[in-house]
Amino acid sequence: MTVGPSLLVVFDLDGTLADVEHRRHHVTGGNRRWDAFFAAAKDDPPVAAVIAAFHAMKAAGHEVQVWSGRSDAVRADTEAWLERHGLQPDRLIMRRARDNTPDDVLKESWLDAADRKPDLVFDDRDKVVAMWRRRGVPCFQVAPGDF
Repeated sequence: MTVGPSLLVVFDLDGTLADVEHRRHHVTGGNRRWDAFFAAAKDDPPVAAVIAAFHAMKAAGHEVQVWSGRSDAVRADTEAWLERHGLQPDRLIMRRARDNTPDDVLKESWLDAADRKPDLVFDDRDKVVAMWRRRGVPCFQVAPGDF
């Protein structure tokens, strides 16, 4: 049941809906093996509380999108992961393969190009959360994200 007008709610994927701790070693401590980091995403455990928020937003009749800095080189695996966890976003936006734009800059470019400004965002990364807030979009920070 929707209360008031439908909201546009955006969820990040890595570190927000999906727990990435098992693969973080690919991109920390001087490592920059992004292909390996993204390839291991199919094995991510879900973050139950954030998944529940996703389902609650959908059940309330809101438009729910996933905006992910994950490479679209693993789009099929990502779509399978979402399906496996019962997540059916109205739209999935992913980074183009080989695009190394910083996450905050990338998502801000998507925001600038969007037909509709999100009403609410769930994200984990400090600099992305700061961008959303600077742009006047309420953002729930679901995990520490100083990376």
